Amino acid sequence: MGKRRGPVGRQLVAAVAVALVLTHLLKGVGRVAAEPVVGAAVVVVCLVLVGLQSRHTRKLPGWTGQAPWTRWPRRPGQDRWPRWPGQDRWPRWPGQDRWPRWPGWAVVEVTAGFLAVGPLGVSAGLLCLPVASLLVERRRLLLALLVAGAALVEAGRAPGVREAVDLLLTVALGGTMLYAVTTLALLAGRVHDTRLELAASAVTGERLRIASTMGTGLDTGMAAIREAAGRGDPSELDGLIGVARRTLAAVRAAAAELRSLSLAPEAASARALLGSAGVAAELRIGHREPLGPAGTVLATVLREAVTAVVRVGDARRCEVSTEERAGRVVLRVVNDGVPTAALGADLLDGLAGRVRAVGGRLTAGLEADGRFAVEASVPATPAAPAVDPPELRTALALYWFVLAVFCARALMFVPGPRLVLGAGCAAVFCAFQVRFSIRDARRHARAALLASAVLALLPLPWLGHNWIGAAGILAGSLLIALPPRAGAALAGAVALSAAVISGGGAAAVPLTAVSVLITCVVVYAVLRLVRLVRELERTADGRARAAVVAERLRAARDLHDLLGHGLTAILLKAELARRLADTDPVRCRAELADIVRLAERGRAELGTMAADGPRLSFTAELASAATILGAAGITVESEDGPLPDAVGGVLSVVLREAVTNVLRHSRARYVRIAVSAAEEVARLEVENDGVGADVTAPGSGIGGLTVRLAGAGGTLTAGPDDGWYLLRAEVPLR
Repeated sequence: MGKRRGPVGRQLVAAVAVALVLTHLLKGVGRVAAEPVVGAAVVVVCLVLVGLQSRHTRKLPGWTGQAPWTRWPRRPGQDRWPRWPGQDRWPRWPGQDRWPRWPGWAVVEVTAGFLAVGPLGVSAGLLCLPVASLLVERRRLLLALLVAGAALVEAGRAPGVREAVDLLLTVALGGTMLYAVTTLALLAGRVHDTRLELAASAVTGERLRIASTMGTGLDTGMAAIREAAGRGDPSELDGLIGVARRTLAAVRAAAAELRSLSLAPEAASARALLGSAGVAAELRIGHREPLGPAGTVLATVLREAVTAVVRVGDARRCEVSTEERAGRVVLRVVNDGVPTAALGADLLDGLAGRVRAVGGRLTAGLEADGRFAVEASVPATPAAPAVDPPELRTALALYWFVLAVFCARALMFVPGPRLVLGAGCAAVFCAFQVRFSIRDARRHARAALLASAVLALLPLPWLGHNWIGAAGILAGSLLIALPPRAGAALAGAVALSAAVISGGGAAAVPLTAVSVLITCVVVYAVLRLVRLVRELERTADGRARAAVVAERLRAARDLHDLLGHGLTAILLKAELARRLADTDPVRCRAELADIVRLAERGRAELGTMAADGPRLSFTAELASAATILGAAGITVESEDGPLPDAVGGVLSVVLREAVTNVLRHSRARYVRIAVSAAEEVARLEVENDGVGADVTAPGSGIGGLTVRLAGAGGTLTAGPDDGWYLLRAEVPLR
């Protein structure tokens, strides 16, 4: 959807305008030989009317019904354009907040149309272009005058009442369709231009909701920790530790709830975990997000299934895939580790109940090719029903009006004995159009097109010349339903076949074919723009959904990487202070002072989460990491180097997660932290000697870091390295 949609709309409006004047233009060209002045005047009027239509879709100042002098340069200090004489004396309608726009271009268009219809003798059907303009600009008085004038002209020169009514219906039909196409083109341009604003608005709303949710519980917990530590009373350490543990649990629960909308973090963790174990990973994601509460269950299934693959340790390849099938999201984890079959069912038994609790199913076992598969399916989050904007509903109603006018015009010229046949054919043909063109039904669409072709062409010799409109409607539907080349070829074949079947001799075939193609262009433009608007609406909605999911994942990563790390450090220092309370009161008070500092920093970071994200200093983070690891009795060796602020902020989060993993997942006694910037790449390495035979897999935060680094163009690797555990992050310097 990256292409601009405005030009497409303008091209379709221009195509319909040209199609509506094409017959009059060709007749004008034909009159040039016998009446050079009159023929040339007709050609000029047709081109002028087409050109004036472009003012409705050009996004330039002063084109939509404004006076031509509004495009003139203003004098220095002039804050508005000149008013025309007597403007201040015009009455305003109730509730009208401005004076009516100058109707000059509309008057010019109506005058040109009546000049052609009156003195130049052109058919009144040419007035459909001024009708469309007056509808777009909502000039009711001029529209009423134009309709009255057209009726008087036709009353004076039509051979009968039926012919006069038929021509007036033609004017109404053409004007209505050109108005519908113009309205849809403007709507498509507006939806395209505002799609980013809709996404930004959705992100802002989600950011405020997250900030409100976090502020009610987490900020209170951090404030209580800061207050208890600030009193410096060792007797309150037990209460402080209890508050810190509850707050940390709340942080992890909030992060899990935010992550539940997407499988992306768990999928990234799975890829990293499989890669560290030497298993080739293949991920295929085919579901729509957000997932809703069931996403947490699928994330748990994915994590446990991949952990089982790594623990067994004989797999060489693992495939993770998701898809939507029959209203359910299906997750499959398939690996070639055959012994897993003996263990997999036992390992996954505990998940079956959780999956059933959300209305899902969980199966595990060998497949026909000998691989072991775990499959979980949960109900998909129902999509909100699509609601068409008012302009689109209006355009669709006008297309219904087109079908109604087509039926009326066709049946007007059907002989009495064949009226029942004509009414039946019209009803069935229009029913197919409503279902397969307006409602865009897919089932049996090709069969419906074939039946429509039979109804449009076979009755032509018996239902009168106005039934030719059915062939044009069919041709426009073919252009929509089929690939461009096939649709164009079949539309041309339908036009030629209709011209031949309708009779009238060889001389009438070209004009009849042109008439069919005119209707084809009009129908195609309406249906194409209806689909375009709906496509843009779906794209805008999908973009907003993706932006909301991304915002929730950002907040989840910040909670896990920043607040979770800070609370882990607070717990570590509080427990150390409790051990030192009796033996080293001075050191105990120092640890309490550090807890105050960490709590204040946590509250500040919590406040920044409502913005675009926390801004961290790598130097300060490195010093904090050394302090926390030292408090745990771990020797730290660090190699620091200068980093740009943007890169330092990203690597600060990585460092926090690395330190948390050392504390939670290893028995390290020595940690080396090295950061460098060379060859346009900033590199952070955190290495520890805590790798053992029973070391567990890295935490799920590794997946969040992988996603975060990918957003900055960087990479993350983690795994055993020559008896040590090495985490390496690289971010381009730019």
